[in-house]
Amino acid sequence: MIKAKDSIRLAPFILLGFVAKSIVAATFIESRMGSHYAVQNIYGAWWFVLLWLLMVVAACLLLYKKRIWKRLPVMMLHLSFIVILAGALTTHITSRRGMTHLREGEATRSYWVKDETGAYTLTEEMPFYLALQDFNVLYDSDGTTPSDYVSKVIIATTDGEEQTSISMNNIGRVRGYRIYQTSFDDDCMGSTFTISYDPLGTAITYAGYLLLAISMVWVSIKRAKGERKKAKDERILSTLNSKLSTLFLAFCGTAMASYMVIAICMRPLVPVLRSPFLFVHVGTIMLSYILLVVSILRRSLLRPAVFLLATGIFLGAVWANVSWGTYWSWDPKESWALVTLIIYSLPLHQESLPWFRSERNYRLYSLLALASLLMTYFGVNFLLGGMHSYA
Repeated sequence: MIKAKDSIRLAPFILLGFVAKSIVAATFIESRMGSHYAVQNIYGAWWFVLLWLLMVVAACLLLYKKRIWKRLPVMMLHLSFIVILAGALTTHITSRRGMTHLREGEATRSYWVKDETGAYTLTEEMPFYLALQDFNVLYDSDGTTPSDYVSKVIIATTDGEEQTSISMNNIGRVRGYRIYQTSFDDDCMGSTFTISYDPLGTAITYAGYLLLAISMVWVSIKRAKGERKKAKDERILSTLNSKLSTLFLAFCGTAMASYMVIAICMRPLVPVLRSPFLFVHVGTIMLSYILLVVSILRRSLLRPAVFLLATGIFLGAVWANVSWGTYWSWDPKESWALVTLIIYSLPLHQESLPWFRSERNYRLYSLLALASLLMTYFGVNFLLGGMHSYA
């Protein structure tokens, strides 16, 4: 029988496990029923939101019980995730998102939004007019590979008119609205734009990202100081385990990096990938994956690996917001990366989950956790697709 003390300790992790299982199920349901069905019935459903809220409440109770305020960096780390979730909830409740299409010479102040079936049948008005002057496809030096799609537009408000260019990774901004280049007509005489309005939710979420970055650096510095102090009384020996993990690191790094290079070089980069975020986001994620594999043998690498994975995910969220008009869209690759982050973060909570204190238990768990990592890295591309499958 679970005691009351144990129920408080285990509750947030049990609820987090249900969240992860729901996300996994949703990715497969989405591949069969479509993204709108998954958003309506899982990601945007009341019970899924409630599950997150219950997990946050349970986590707060556990943090209070452990007097987490006495460890300020750790408190800030957990608080950052609460702020991020608060931003996501704000976005879910208050954001507006739709599409509008313009031919050259046309202007509009309305855009289409989805109805309950996922069809663009409803319209909303913007507090400004958007007019398309000209659309152009820019090409690489070979003259055949598109390097960017650029719409020259005029944005007219009560304060006057402004001429600007909207392209991939270069959005238009006016009065809290953001305008994104989404697609174009076959004759290159018209553009389709994504219209997004989410000033409050995005601001809260980005504040959470900033707090997360600060707290991860702070926790890492504090832990490094503690480990150096502990190492003064210990001898550092070159063991077989360290040699094996080093070889493992070299092998995994070469294999995973080679796969990424081959995948990228097989075809020219699409315009959305021609961004500095490509190297920062992908490089951070790649390094985290390598360290997660090696952490099976070197447990000390688990924390930096999880921190790097979290950094990579949220760098990707910022990039998605710049390119796609939303920082989180429950794309299968995003969803599985989040599941992997949840799975690998559990062994870091040895105080609340003493089962992980055993090296044998930890390594067994890490071997099983590899399934989620492989699914995120390889499986999603071949089985689920999504916006990260650039064809």
